[in-house]
Amino acid sequence: MIGLVLSMACALNAQETGPPPNADGVSMRVAGNGERICVTPNYEARIGPDGNLRALTAGETALLAPAGNGGPAAGFVHAGEFVPLRNVREVASDTLVAEGEPKDPAKAVAGSPCPATARATYRFLSDRIEISLEQSLDQYGGFAWVPSPEVVASHDALTDCAIQPAGPAPYGQTDPRWTTRAGPVLKFDFGVWQRGFANANWGSLTLNGQPVRYLQCTVPATATMKVTARPLPHPGPAEALTFAISAASPDFLLPGGEPVRFDIRATNAGAEALAATVRFEVRDYLTQAPVASRTTELHLAGKEEAPVGTDVTLEHPGPYRGAIVVENAGQVTRSFWWVFTYDFEHYSPPTTRAENFETFWRDALAESAATPLDVRMEADAAKSTPEVEAFRISYATLGGRRIYGWYARPKAPGRYPAQVRFPSSGIYPLPGPEASGDRCSLWIAIHGFDVDLSNMPEGDDPGKRYWTAGIESPQASMWRTIYVSLVRAVDFMLAQPEVDPTRVAVVGGSQGGGLAMVAAALDHRIGLAMPYHSGLPRLDWTVQHEPGYWPFGMSAKPAGQTEEQFLRTLAYFDPANFTQDIRCPVAAEVGLMDTVTASGNQICALAHVPRQLLYVVCSPWAMHGAGSRDSNLVQECYTRFRNGEEPLPTPTRQ
Repeated sequence: MIGLVLSMACALNAQETGPPPNADGVSMRVAGNGERICVTPNYEARIGPDGNLRALTAGETALLAPAGNGGPAAGFVHAGEFVPLRNVREVASDTLVAEGEPKDPAKAVAGSPCPATARATYRFLSDRIEISLEQSLDQYGGFAWVPSPEVVASHDALTDCAIQPAGPAPYGQTDPRWTTRAGPVLKFDFGVWQRGFANANWGSLTLNGQPVRYLQCTVPATATMKVTARPLPHPGPAEALTFAISAASPDFLLPGGEPVRFDIRATNAGAEALAATVRFEVRDYLTQAPVASRTTELHLAGKEEAPVGTDVTLEHPGPYRGAIVVENAGQVTRSFWWVFTYDFEHYSPPTTRAENFETFWRDALAESAATPLDVRMEADAAKSTPEVEAFRISYATLGGRRIYGWYARPKAPGRYPAQVRFPSSGIYPLPGPEASGDRCSLWIAIHGFDVDLSNMPEGDDPGKRYWTAGIESPQASMWRTIYVSLVRAVDFMLAQPEVDPTRVAVVGGSQGGGLAMVAAALDHRIGLAMPYHSGLPRLDWTVQHEPGYWPFGMSAKPAGQTEEQFLRTLAYFDPANFTQDIRCPVAAEVGLMDTVTASGNQICALAHVPRQLLYVVCSPWAMHGAGSRDSNLVQECYTRFRNGEEPLPTPTRQ
């Protein structure tokens, strides 16, 4: 019996010892519980039998934590659960592949090349883990990283990446990092998703009755996402320095007539002393060339903090980029930027309005007015409620096209405030009306197809390519029809006897935000505009400088046209050329880290809204559609408007 026990112990020890380290100092072995254990000079990682990361430590410090009674510390999340990857195999001395079940074509995302529900390929190098992620379960699936208690304890002052799932990763970084009070740092490179859109956000789920909070990177079903995790047991200045950035204005609307001033606190999150040169820069918003800077020499003991000097002088109002540049021994080791606005009170940028801009739109609206609205309404019992009646509606617009949407009204008799919602970009079904017992609501599509796309033709149609259809000239552009159709949406609302004509609001996000600006300028019957994360402003900046990338770039320029001709056409459809004509209050939200529709472009358009009519909430670290620092601020404006009160608290521009 003793011999048998000794024999089993020797076999287990041989199994756990495994082969010697490779040339990179990486060794892998299989533990008795089925875990694959990878040990390098900088970290130890454990892959469970389910193919997910179970642990990651640097030195003696845990960087990840098992989720909910020993669940994965990192792995694919779908439908509120971690996805098991049962087929785990070693394909090289430093590489593991883990796959889920073979994908079910009936349930998988169409066009996904991944042969399984999900697949992760882990390559373990001395200083990092390189992971290739693929999945077929969700159009925009996610890979989750669960922070350890050591990371969470460090949150308050020693991390660049907020632990709270309510906020996005600050700085728009694609390399957020987690710090610990013991000193080790976990740095991520999640790759860039959607051209500069930082691929990091927070999520949460309940696993085995326990709440689990995690950082997530997007893994689209149609492509492989490359992710790198760098556990740093002894971080250098570039990695150990973290920065807390704030300003007197929570909107980062800095006053004119005085130096640009931020409150920036640098903290050495590591345990060892460091020395580094930190440069605060103000950069041109479009070119990103430095226009002013100030340098601070830092000498910090472990966990020590110090201020970074910022006071620099600017001459001209407008959006700028602030930046932090870290240097060590004369080499730039790290940099990141953010957006702020200087002297918004006096910011009045030139527009690109053509001389016949007003005539062009007056003629378009006259043509629209001569076209019968031809309203069609069909009650939808499935979308109705005991309090609200829902309708599929459509109305006629220019060029023989129709606009489709959902309309909902309270069943109780009376006159109600009304809201018109304009859509974000794309061609997709509208799921249903925004049913409410205290207001009427209309949600329209703009491409000319029904709410379920049932009448979309198989062949070519301008609605399928509405971004660029007819872009050869202002008169032919699909945007001319679309913008006129916004006014006709108000026509539809005011034709409904239950709508109070003094309380009609327009709202929209992304593309819909730009449309809300245009509608409020063209139609002065609108009482309140609520654009957020707005697309379309400063089309010339977008195609020439790419501060954002939507809706198109210079590649959309028609063949045979000069750049000047192309930009002249775009100027007729740029919301920044419309906003000076707005006569109603505007309550707007801007995510300053928006790299899709570009925050500075939005600021430029809002700067033309007449004084006393603008209330803007800027969220310094929010990205496109990522919410605001306090979404209730704009919602309160709408509540006051619906109650017949003055909607704006204190206007942003006095």
